[in-house]
Amino acid sequence: MNLEYQIERYQTDAELISADDCFNALTSDQKRMVENSTTLLHFAKGETIIKQGFVASHILYIEKGLAKLDVTNDSKISTIKLLSDGAFIGIVCSFACKSLDFSAVALEDTTIQMINMDIFLSLIKENGEFALKLIRHMSSNTNSMVHRTSRLSDKNVEGSLAIIIQEFSEIYSSDSFTLPVTRVGLASLAGCSKESAIHTLAKFHTDGIIELKDKNITILKPESLDLIIKNG
Repeated sequence: MNLEYQIERYQTDAELISADDCFNALTSDQKRMVENSTTLLHFAKGETIIKQGFVASHILYIEKGLAKLDVTNDSKISTIKLLSDGAFIGIVCSFACKSLDFSAVALEDTTIQMINMDIFLSLIKENGEFALKLIRHMSSNTNSMVHRTSRLSDKNVEGSLAIIIQEFSEIYSSDSFTLPVTRVGLASLAGCSKESAIHTLAKFHTDGIIELKDKNITILKPESLDLIIKNG
């Protein structure tokens, strides 16, 4: 298959390319090379996985767990993405400069694969299909982060919290889940005060949109959340 045809095929294919799809494009020998260059690390809930400004020497991949990706600008921390099983951490920033332009914190006990950057770069040069899938994966991630940031910045407190609740529902693939963050952490994700987050969650509960018991949330009216996100 020639390169032009591969590019055309990936441009017209509407299916999103996951991190695992990228790895599946590797040959058996290349997969063994990745395994041999990988270090497995475990992070407890609340532990910092990587700090902004560290040298970009490895590609980070979540084997199991949940993390938030943060960037700091003018001393203000903003969460740009929530990441779960099978996701690269900050892949869109990893090749931009020598030091990482993001930080990541575990929201649950998380296992990380650290893959040597030089090995990863060699695979990009050697395997065209892997490189193209990685480009597609990075593009969709960039698109997702841009739209997420834009949506949150344009919403009131109700709209922002509705987006965060919906994100957790999608991550856990269920309308019932346990929040992995405190009320302060939830407020930080939504970009509002703790008091506003508590008040809004209570309002959602009173209105019958969600059922709230401590950190346990059940979405009762997903269509109402959609409407709040649209109009909030």
